[in-house]
Amino acid sequence: MENKALCALFPASVRVRAVVMTRDDSSGGWVGGGGLSHVVICKGRSLDGRGRREYIIRGERLRDRAPVLECAVQRGLVYNKVNPIFHHWRVEDRKFGLTFQSPADAISFEKGLQTVLDKLDRGSDSPSSSTPEEVDPEDDGQAVSFLVR
Repeated sequence: MENKALCALFPASVRVRAVVMTRDDSSGGWVGGGGLSHVVICKGRSLDGRGRREYIIRGERLRDRAPVLECAVQRGLVYNKVNPIFHHWRVEDRKFGLTFQSPADAISFEKGLQTVLDKLDRGSDSPSSSTPEEVDPEDDGQAVSFLVR
């Protein structure tokens, strides 16, 4: 089962619209993902296939539903707010950016990501020790899911 399907099993804590970008250090610039996308932060299965549950930032282009972003949220993620509608982050040697439709979208995404990072820092939600079938003790099934337009 792919991460997209697993994200459906665990409610997204954030859902916004943004243009997804990646950093191309060889050219010194940001490269866009081809238009506006839905971006969510959700729980899914790890990419290494060991069945570990982790938080994932996922982007799907609105025009054709093509995946344009998949990034595991990890301790040590470095998040930068360049301006009210462009934020970017780094995980290990990979850099991702989002150009949001509004400052409200950016605030929603940042708050959701900070909540996930706080959980990881507290160790209250240790994705690496959980399986997709386990229930998060802090997740009562009432996770906030919203679409910012």
